[in-house]
Amino acid sequence: MKIMKESGQIVLILLLVITVALGIGLAVVSRSITDVSTATRVEESARAFSAAEAGIEKALFGDYSGVVAPSGGASANVFPLEDLPKAREALEYPPLKQEDVAQIWLEDPQGDVSKNYTQSTIDLFWGLQGISNPTDRAAVAITVVYREGVDYKSAKFFFDPNPIVRAGSGGFNQGRSPSCSDSLPTITTSMGVSRKFYCRVNLDLPQNSILMRARLLYNIIPQPLALNPLNSGSIPPQASIFTSIGTSGQVQRKVQVFKLDKVVPPYFDYAIFSAGEITK
Repeated sequence: MKIMKESGQIVLILLLVITVALGIGLAVVSRSITDVSTATRVEESARAFSAAEAGIEKALFGDYSGVVAPSGGASANVFPLEDLPKAREALEYPPLKQEDVAQIWLEDPQGDVSKNYTQSTIDLFWGLQGISNPTDRAAVAITVVYREGVDYKSAKFFFDPNPIVRAGSGGFNQGRSPSCSDSLPTITTSMGVSRKFYCRVNLDLPQNSILMRARLLYNIIPQPLALNPLNSGSIPPQASIFTSIGTSGQVQRKVQVFKLDKVVPPYFDYAIFSAGEITK
């Protein structure tokens, strides 16, 4: 009887050891499978992103055929939107960081005068709705370059949704207060329908306006900006949006690029141009 009891105990101990060993083995196998799956997804993600970037690079040179890797491991499809904005549509820039410059042509950059914006006023929209801290709401500095006879001149404007608190800061006089609200009506832009902005201002344009440059100020997070034509006018086509979707295995990555024709570098706003000598 004693021998049978000891044999039964040994069997139970062996079963316990086997169960523990099996549990550890399954955990190791499961972790290994998870690690392999994660590494595979990371590798596929990198391949998909590289394919999407390659698709964008081809699109910027006018080839929208997409990309297929030689090994067949990754591919990309390109979806171009060109000649933006459409007739009577607002041109929206991707979100701008503090001190970023948005340039929008009011005369056709290709020289077609029939496409020039000839209205005397235009609406400017900018900012994000739902920002609780007033000091984070973006102000905007505007430069409009226009032609007067044979001379080129510029008109400057400054608009601030928080003018009293920031009056005089940054070297500005108190800016004109725009119409700002978290319930400002939505508009249709080159980025889509029902686009929301925090501020709107109606801007009087000088005659023969050529282009507008807008610089966001004070904002901590990037914020959108759009120029909306009025009175059945249209902003000349000047931008393209390229969307490239790369695929590798079960992973997709998307890259989107906003391209504007003939942009003047940011330092243009601070440069001095003179046909003769400059005396200090």
